[in-house]
Amino acid sequence: MENTKIIILAAGKGTRMKSDLAKVLHEVKGRPMICRVLDMVKQVSPTEVYLVIGHQAEKIREITQNFNVIYAEQKEQLGTGHAVMAVEPVLKDYAGDTVILCGDVPLLKAETVQALLAKYRQGNLDGLVLTVKLDDPKHYGRIVRNFAGYVERIVEYRDADAAEKAIQEINSGIYCFNTAELFAALKQIKNQNEQKEYYLTDVIGIMVGAGKKIGTLIIDDYLQVHGVNDAEDLKKAEAAIEE
Repeated sequence: MENTKIIILAAGKGTRMKSDLAKVLHEVKGRPMICRVLDMVKQVSPTEVYLVIGHQAEKIREITQNFNVIYAEQKEQLGTGHAVMAVEPVLKDYAGDTVILCGDVPLLKAETVQALLAKYRQGNLDGLVLTVKLDDPKHYGRIVRNFAGYVERIVEYRDADAAEKAIQEINSGIYCFNTAELFAALKQIKNQNEQKEYYLTDVIGIMVGAGKKIGTLIIDDYLQVHGVNDAEDLKKAEAAIEE
């Protein structure tokens, strides 16, 4: 994919794994999660891949050294928005598109990332969110749409009111953005939330407030965007891989 950069967020500790090992280094069917994500990204053929690392950065560098990636270090883990800002020094003058992926989503398919990029470009959008609808959306961030059907904002579950919690369309944490618009919005996000973190999701509301258009690609296969957060999730991911 020409003129496409991919950022993969892989800096978190993954405390719910109840292990000393960084979350993305946990193996799914004998292969570290982050390597599965990087295998998939190779099929998309982006211009460059940036891997945001933090917790156990050296171990992640070691295990991913055979991939063609550029490392960016998030020294403190202050949220997903803060993680993406770690790449800003090298992308600030880049005029193309940036896809943001998560290092703990090992079942995502290359064709889904390609479809995301295609819809983003065809729709003349400033941003696009990969979403899925669930009967029981649990603690995921909710997609709030405006009257025209575009995304108005993403509300984290812990910050959502009752009406927002009733929404069944959820955020996967996977996005495509116009790079300049992304970093302009990131400069404006604040950490006024329960976690005191800089949420990447907040850029959506900021961009919409500036008149930008944010679309969605809804996929049916929830497992593709199912993040691995604990041992139970790991089992689910392994069961879904046919090898």
